Amino acid sequence: MNVEWVSKVVMDKFRNVGNMSAIQIMDDVKKNYNTRISPWITLQAKHKALAELEGDGAKQYSLLFDYIAELKRVGRETTCKIKLSELIPTFSQRFESFYMCLDGCKKGFLPSCRPFIADDGCHLKTKYGGQLLVAIGKDPNDQYFPLAFAVVENECKETWRWFLTLLLDDIGDMHTNRWVFISNQQKV
Repeated sequence: MNVEWVSKVVMDKFRNVGNMSAIQIMDDVKKNYNTRISPWITLQAKHKALAELEGDGAKQYSLLFDYIAELKRVGRETTCKIKLSELIPTFSQRFESFYMCLDGCKKGFLPSCRPFIADDGCHLKTKYGGQLLVAIGKDPNDQYFPLAFAVVENECKETWRWFLTLLLDDIGDMHTNRWVFISNQQKV
């Protein structure tokens, strides 16, 4: 029982069950394979499996500009915006937020969907955290129609203002079209 083998076993479990504690992993290996593994091997295998499943976050963020270039190559009217911030001028920039409204979503929404837009946010449960903001419509078949997405550091009035301003730039402002926004936000 080495780290490589245990990490493969753990990775299969993570795909099906989700995250497990070290004790749960040790119990599972003992029950299913009739062998004991040390806590050190268990923790190493768990970290290796999580790294494999989640990927290298820093590398993924560095590929974000390539991803945007490919989206714009395929759909010229696709809107993608990245906000970066510099905490200290001598340090490199840090990811702050990302907005995306695909060309096909705009073209499908405007002529065929009802003028109702639902927006909501949810927590991203990765080691980087953040919030996912979404705007969806309803098509003529009463099905959800994705419109725009944003990943932001935190959900606040400023990030919602940024998201909705970009969305209205994409679909036309309220003076040109009449939009009804539905949200579950509490008044503060």
